[in-house]
Amino acid sequence: MKKIILTILFLLTLTQAKEIQVYESLTCGCCDLWADYMKAKGYEVSVHKTNDFLKIKEKMGIKDEYQSCHTGVIEGYAIEGHVPESAIAWLLENKPKDVIGISAPGMPQGSPGMEQGYNEKYPVILMKKDGSYELYGYFVGDKKL
Repeated sequence: MKKIILTILFLLTLTQAKEIQVYESLTCGCCDLWADYMKAKGYEVSVHKTNDFLKIKEKMGIKDEYQSCHTGVIEGYAIEGHVPESAIAWLLENKPKDVIGISAPGMPQGSPGMEQGYNEKYPVILMKKDGSYELYGYFVGDKKL
């Protein structure tokens, strides 16, 4: 009986949605589209619309050149901008120690939440604690090249 209960508890932890807090401006529509994309991928998303959304970027240590229109926070990592879910899943699975988060700098056309118009090739980077970055990969849409 104990074995069955432990198995059920283990399976329940596997099916729980990962929770992400998203901070965005009061007027950004593409941020809401990215939040919807993450919900469709099985995440529990809490959106915080505020005029002070830049404060979370400062608090998380996100350099200006890595910034985008919104910031997510999940398991202590910053998710900056329109990052594809597969890159976030990699981050959460691997949990690199020298990284504060992952970013799709700017607002790349065709990235999740920015599907209006054409699909450009864009970088997704790992933001490091020392302020440098490492290229995670290039994407078109939400597909890694």
